[in-house]
Amino acid sequence: MFIQTKKFILSIGLLTVALLIAGLIVGFYSLRYMKEIVSEQFNQQQLELATHAGRQLENQFLNMIQDVTILNQSPSVQYLEKVSWANRIKITLSTLQETGVLEIGRVDGSGKKCFAVTSKEEVRIVPGPYASQEPFLWSKKPEHKNRISLVPANLKNGTTGRPIMKIIIPTYLESVDDAHPVALHRYAGYIYLLLDTRYFVAEMLKEIRSGKTGYAWAIDNDGNFIYHPVPEFIGKNAFEVRGQREAKISFDQINRIQKEKMLRGVQGTSSYVSGWHRGMRGNINKLIAYAPVRLRGTSPSITWAVAVVAPATEVDEVIHAAYLWQFIMQGFIIFAIILGSLSIIGYEWQYAKTLKSEVERKTKDLQRSEEQYKKLVEGAQDIIFSADRQGRFLSLNRYGANFLRGELFDPETQESLKTRHYVDHTGKFIGKELAEFFPPNGFFHPQLIEEIWRTGRPKTIEHTFKIRANDYWLSTQLIAIKDDQGLVQEVLGISRDITEKKKIEKQMINTEKLASLGLLAAGVAHEINNPLGVILGYCDYMLDKIPPEDKVHKVLEKIERQGNHCKKVVENLLSFSRYTEHSDTISDINLNLGNVFSVVENNLMIKKIQLKKNLEANLPRVKADPVQLQQVFLNLITNAVAAMPKGGTLTVITRWNIYADKVEVVITDTGTGIRKEHREKIYDPFFTTKKVGEGTGLGLTVTYGIIDHYQGLIQLETKTEEEDPVNHGTSFTVILPVYHSKREAEKKGA
Repeated sequence: MFIQTKKFILSIGLLTVALLIAGLIVGFYSLRYMKEIVSEQFNQQQLELATHAGRQLENQFLNMIQDVTILNQSPSVQYLEKVSWANRIKITLSTLQETGVLEIGRVDGSGKKCFAVTSKEEVRIVPGPYASQEPFLWSKKPEHKNRISLVPANLKNGTTGRPIMKIIIPTYLESVDDAHPVALHRYAGYIYLLLDTRYFVAEMLKEIRSGKTGYAWAIDNDGNFIYHPVPEFIGKNAFEVRGQREAKISFDQINRIQKEKMLRGVQGTSSYVSGWHRGMRGNINKLIAYAPVRLRGTSPSITWAVAVVAPATEVDEVIHAAYLWQFIMQGFIIFAIILGSLSIIGYEWQYAKTLKSEVERKTKDLQRSEEQYKKLVEGAQDIIFSADRQGRFLSLNRYGANFLRGELFDPETQESLKTRHYVDHTGKFIGKELAEFFPPNGFFHPQLIEEIWRTGRPKTIEHTFKIRANDYWLSTQLIAIKDDQGLVQEVLGISRDITEKKKIEKQMINTEKLASLGLLAAGVAHEINNPLGVILGYCDYMLDKIPPEDKVHKVLEKIERQGNHCKKVVENLLSFSRYTEHSDTISDINLNLGNVFSVVENNLMIKKIQLKKNLEANLPRVKADPVQLQQVFLNLITNAVAAMPKGGTLTVITRWNIYADKVEVVITDTGTGIRKEHREKIYDPFFTTKKVGEGTGLGLTVTYGIIDHYQGLIQLETKTEEEDPVNHGTSFTVILPVYHSKREAEKKGA
């Protein structure tokens, strides 16, 4: 999770940087694009100014021509009337003086005199050889009638350096008045006016402002500056004067504009590099808009050009200021986004850390719970397994694996049972079918798994289980493990070894059976014992009365013998039924065994049976009647002798089980053993495998009743010759609790 969060934050950081770079690139291109747009718009505004100035100059020039034309049609001027020509010229001059007209004159038809009025109202009649001069020769030509000629002129009275233009209009005697009632229609010279073109243009251009510092300038059809804010430029060639002032800067661009556009009467916009601008020096990019000024009606046709220029920095400043604010706003927005993102990431980081801690804590709890569950399962003394629908092992605890492998019941191995539990054999069972280890015997079969899987209901069965030659009882509970949708995913099985429980149940059944039989036997014995005593009494009386050689005496002896046999049976029945009438005598096991040995030793010798005694010294005493104990030991030894018809070894062992605080007496023979089908019946009354007349079938029944009465147990281990040809035989273990006096009990309690 931490790694994923780190990658996510790194991705967000890279994305933010990429967005910033993309924003800067877009902003740069947007700035450049906006600069182009604004520059174009700014130049369009300059073009409007230039065009307007050009139109104004054209109109002004046209008005001036009209005024001069009207003056040229005046009779006073045509006929050079002495009284009125000067006044008439003064009237027109006063009107045109504001446009830069310095002088208006009239050259007569002979070309010998010139009649002029200056802007200072000086009236002059100047003689001269005008007839040989170009203006006179041009105006005299009939085809130039009603046409206008523009020629440069130089004045010597304070106009040096300023471009002066002479406007010439041929004069013909065509007007009439009282003094000249008939129009002569002949050539009469020409009228002229001197125009200060700098003044004429400056009045129109000097007030033009483009942006904060932009201005206008104009060139004539020869490329000379008619007007420029730099006075030294006026009258000089525009292609040369810039280079003369700033030789380090290339003016090719503006020269090309002037040559290819402005002097050809084209209007448009562009930009160029200049070396100065209103006191600033250096490479200055300027935006320029230019428009033509066509002086109509002249011969030849003359076209000037007006240009309006401004430094590009004015546009840049406006755009940069706007974009600066835009970048500032974008910066604030991006900063807010980054801050917000960092806050969210920080919150997510903290949440991820909290979640990680919670997951780790839950994982530890889960691991702890899993370990506890594993300990519980692995430490359980039950077979715990799970199976799939096909009845195959999905899991199995170690105890179960050892149990099914039979390693828990191998008496020959010296390995500790505790260590076996830690040997992991579970892997050998996974995937194998349960039927290989749980043989079907009518109780446990593979269809049970399918039934649990189909119904989802738990089921408990008790079934037998065979390990090697021994049978065991298992109680198996099968439980369906379901998912959240209630579908069965696997079947959990818990099998418990209930073999000892089954044995106890059988013992209890035998106990109850014996108790019932004891009551029956007691009743029968009492009912038979009295008449039997009477029969034996009368039989004994008859034997005394009848001589021994009499045949009746022999019959009576048979009756007495059979009666005594019946009496012995009755006494056994009474003995079996009288076990409730016990005494609280304290007995020494070894001493009682010694009494029995003294009785049976001769018989053992006759039967070729070797007696091995292993009696533990200082054996604790038990609470039991010595006579009944001797009867128990005698019955067991008698049965052992009967099981060894061809001789053998009788082993008697006594020991003190200090952990269980019980005394154990083990009587073992090397006889034929007890067959399987008889093992569950040996304690039943009157059950015997002996021939008729050799036993009553009450010996083990009485023995069981006595030991059970004193809260003891009898355990049986037996192997027939078929089961074990070498180590066959039967071993009975009598277990009795150790007796403790009240004083000993009080000491232990203290």
